[in-house]
Amino acid sequence: MRKPQVVPDEDHEVVYERVAAVDVAKASGVVCLRAPDPARPGRFVNRIWDDVPAMRAQIAELGRELLRCQVQMVTLESTSDYWRVWYYALLRHEALRYRAEVRDLCRRAVAAA
Repeated sequence: MRKPQVVPDEDHEVVYERVAAVDVAKASGVVCLRAPDPARPGRFVNRIWDDVPAMRAQIAELGRELLRCQVQMVTLESTSDYWRVWYYALLRHEALRYRAEVRDLCRRAVAAA
């Protein structure tokens, strides 16, 4: 048997333990948070908010909850530019600062659109 090829992770390939994803629609978003389950070591639990209004106050409230849950990364999925209010509201939240390279990548994507 031949030896397997070893391919180290790239700098951008990071596995986060506590993540949240927002499926953005025009007036609301569906949010899923995945974090370790304290009752079952080695397992994860998902928390889902079905209908978070796309309003700054509600997004800021969500940001505080994500901060409380020690979320390491937030991803946004949107088919239009409805993501902007979510991105900027979460970015303004002091403790949910995106990493610089993610922010720059988003700016490049917006500039290219």
